[in-house]
Amino acid sequence: MLASRLAAPEPEVVVARSEAEAIAVFGDGAGITVIGGGTIVTPLLTHGAIWPERVLMLQAAGLDDILDRDPLEVGGAATLAALADVAPEPLAAAARIPDYEIRGQATVGGNVTVGGDLQPALIVLGARVRSAGAGGERLEPIEDFIAAPWGRLVLSLEVPRPLAGAFLQQRRRHSHTHPVLTVAVALRGDGVHVAVGGLAEHAAAVACPSVERALSGGAAPREAAASVIEDVRPEDDPLASAWYRRRVLPVLVARALEQLEEAR
Repeated sequence: MLASRLAAPEPEVVVARSEAEAIAVFGDGAGITVIGGGTIVTPLLTHGAIWPERVLMLQAAGLDDILDRDPLEVGGAATLAALADVAPEPLAAAARIPDYEIRGQATVGGNVTVGGDLQPALIVLGARVRSAGAGGERLEPIEDFIAAPWGRLVLSLEVPRPLAGAFLQQRRRHSHTHPVLTVAVALRGDGVHVAVGGLAEHAAAVACPSVERALSGGAAPREAAASVIEDVRPEDDPLASAWYRRRVLPVLVARALEQLEEAR
């Protein structure tokens, strides 16, 4: 690994000075590595796990603005710490990851792309992602984006404000670990929305229509929460077993729904 790395040419590093330049340099995403906050890519570079030909740096591209309105407009390079200060629940709670250093550096775009903590909250809020890549720019629902995030550069997100929201997660004690499970719920004009994440190490978050249908039919929170198993396919990973996730998830969903009722 070290010998091949020493023989490889130095990567071309481009510091984009505008959104337009970032889009142009990114192109269709082929052969380029993007660094926003660097919390994911930098360790891989340090340990030689990747050695890119081209690197696109986003820190100076002007993609870190957050416009505090409805819908909230969040730049792809905005940090989780900045987002937590202005976002509605459950997104604010999702952005308050325990690791202060990561929270201050990690970007919204990177978190959304790699299946991070924000995905369940963005799903229940009905967020939309504006991205660039092959075929040009597009604006699409968050669920469509996370179904195929690779090869796309996150430019910004539109996040509608809910009537109320709640967020719960199950984590290991160490602050650097990923969450074992996450649950986001939100009350919007068309009813209660539920989404869960942390179903496996690299799995995307998913909406929970079975729980939502049970609630709309008059089921109590705990009764509706039991339906979550119909919507998910938990897997084993180094953090937890599928068995554990199947048993804990309904409890977390029920607690989140109860908190939502209290927040109304």
